[in-house]
Amino acid sequence: MLSSIQPSRRTFLVGAGRFAAASAVAGAMPFSAAAEAVSRPIEASALKDLAGAVRGGVVLPDDPFFGDYARPNNLRFGTLPTAIARCAGEADVQACIAWVKKHGAAFAVRSGGHNYAGFSTTPGLLIDMTPMSSISLLPGGDGLVRIGGGVLNSMVYKALERLNRTITHGRCDTVGAAGFLLGGGIGFNMRWLGMASDLLHATGVVTADGELRSDVRDGGADSDLFWACRGGAGGNFGINTSFTLQTVPVDTVSFFDVTWTADVEAVLHTLLTRLAEAPPEFGSKISVTRPPRGSGNPALTVSILGQLHTCDTTVEAILGPVLETASTATINKDMPYWPAQDLLSEFTYPYFYQEKSSYMKAADITPDAVAAMVRLARLMPGTSMGNSFKFFQVGGKVNVMPADATAYVHRGYDWLFSSEVNWWDRKDPKALVDENLAWQEQFYATVNEATRAKGAFQNFPDPSLKDWSTAYYGNNYSRLRQVKTAYDKSDLFTYRQGIKPL
Repeated sequence: MLSSIQPSRRTFLVGAGRFAAASAVAGAMPFSAAAEAVSRPIEASALKDLAGAVRGGVVLPDDPFFGDYARPNNLRFGTLPTAIARCAGEADVQACIAWVKKHGAAFAVRSGGHNYAGFSTTPGLLIDMTPMSSISLLPGGDGLVRIGGGVLNSMVYKALERLNRTITHGRCDTVGAAGFLLGGGIGFNMRWLGMASDLLHATGVVTADGELRSDVRDGGADSDLFWACRGGAGGNFGINTSFTLQTVPVDTVSFFDVTWTADVEAVLHTLLTRLAEAPPEFGSKISVTRPPRGSGNPALTVSILGQLHTCDTTVEAILGPVLETASTATINKDMPYWPAQDLLSEFTYPYFYQEKSSYMKAADITPDAVAAMVRLARLMPGTSMGNSFKFFQVGGKVNVMPADATAYVHRGYDWLFSSEVNWWDRKDPKALVDENLAWQEQFYATVNEATRAKGAFQNFPDPSLKDWSTAYYGNNYSRLRQVKTAYDKSDLFTYRQGIKPL
């Protein structure tokens, strides 16, 4: 048995005198599908009731830790909550749901805070799941692991490293595992194991009626809810308090990191078409990067980062002759799996960004399409930060699962395309940011048309996306609305791109 991992947690005692200062900070909003948002203060007495009901504590704006807990990863969406409920267990989550229903308060749920569109921010109550961070190996010897609804990726990685097992996981330590899993979950293992949500065996959910459904799984009483939790995105059907995942043993991988500075069009086209035929043990991410504005080096570079699990071929054979033209190439063979993940990991800090995504098939990526991408990328106005467009390699086992088998509908593609614009508000004037965002819209539309790209990744929510329901969920949206109606007909769990009840 893997002992539970529970980080040290400060207990917050909130005195009555502090409620008075907070009571008029932010508005509350009645939650009904038809109601207009109406702002009104949350009363001090209501916050006092909440503090008495939440064992993990309630944090108010005058607490020295408030800013740390409230800060989102995308600083575009810096709305501060009136209060933060630190949920120490399922009973705290139920207490929060009862409280927001009683007081008609706006709320959002957060584990890691990496929602690209700011949907984990609110002017009302922020339900902070991070204290619910236990991880345990379940008995039975079949490699099932149960994690709490507030676990960060970093904790999952440390626990799995001790077991020498893995799942499909991401690269960023500070992402919340809940949001990652509920939206599908991509990573270098997805061609080998499937989406992270494909490895989900069960989940616990507190639904809008306040009930804890502790064992939501396929074939159970709530099998439709389980289907929806495998790609239906967080914040739609309830608050997930636990996840049971299938893990697999790992041995060694070949790590690779290769960069090209010349002939970027030809290199990019070769990679995007050739690698679609790679074995499922091969996982990669291709980036085309533009340096920061004013850096004196406006040239684009192409790079590929990834890993190859043990199989009957090599990284060199998969990349082929294009490897000979690389500017730099690092290939480390037979590395123990988890040390290799340290090289693949990504450190992210809060900043300002906008990301847009779609899915492509290699057969539709022509030399002319790639030339158009590169030509437009060179015309980007640029910001004080580096910017890039990226291709996450899908296919393999991701495409084995039928599109309607889970809520994650994006099967049958070779690449997940993403365009990002990054900036700092103090260095990049608003007019320049707006110019870059306008460029991004044109770039995204041109690339999608040239490659016949479809859809958008629900874990990269795009606040500017108009037909988001079709883009995120395709033909699965109608069934998702049925599940929403069955479990949250009054639309308690609502946000701008949230699934709507019938």
